[in-house]
Amino acid sequence: MSRVNKILNQKIWDTLCDDDECGEFHVEIKPEIRKALIKIAYDFLSFLDAKIPFKDITITGSMANFNYTDQSDIDLHVIFDFSNQPDLLEELMQAKRKIWNDDHEIRIKGHDVELYPQSSSEPHHSSGVFSVIRNRWNEIPKRTNPEIDEELVLKKSEDLIQRIDFLDSREDRTSALRKTKDKIGKMRRAGLEREGEYSVENLVFKTLRNTGYLEKLNVIIKNDYDHSVSLDQ
Repeated sequence: MSRVNKILNQKIWDTLCDDDECGEFHVEIKPEIRKALIKIAYDFLSFLDAKIPFKDITITGSMANFNYTDQSDIDLHVIFDFSNQPDLLEELMQAKRKIWNDDHEIRIKGHDVELYPQSSSEPHHSSGVFSVIRNRWNEIPKRTNPEIDEELVLKKSEDLIQRIDFLDSREDRTSALRKTKDKIGKMRRAGLEREGEYSVENLVFKTLRNTGYLEKLNVIIKNDYDHSVSLDQ
């Protein structure tokens, strides 16, 4: 369950002065963290083999906000202007993103680093956005105390966990598991658009991720496909 911390994660950030102390927000990224993230982002750009220049490299999500946990990923976004590009280019880059993230297990200070190519026109649902390239905050995070229906989050999470476990025991499971994966993705997007990071749907998504059920779902789907197209010797 998400919680609201008093300061940003001190493994990543140096809090020089926060709102409670001096009435202004003054938090800087640790220099060695910034250097490492820039190196990772440029390696990712090389892998993408992008034909258009990027506009920014940002950290967003819970690690750029007050609701991080020990399981939070460092969401590193490379921003592109896709407005004058064919739709196929963005789709190709998103497909390559999945390959990159599947093939790499990059961790910084105990947190996984997830890479994303992002359209500059895509709306942000996080109140914290930090530009790694410009070394400044694009959007300063705000500490809030949202009302969270924990009982509903738990119920929805348990329903999906039980469904994944049930489908895993069936032989004809692949189609149903793919539909479940699509449902989880649509559910999260709808929650983010409606209420932001603290929506029930997004918290359910994070619960599934933190308990390993998203990974379990992806592994089952991948293994079933590999088995279906393989031939015995």
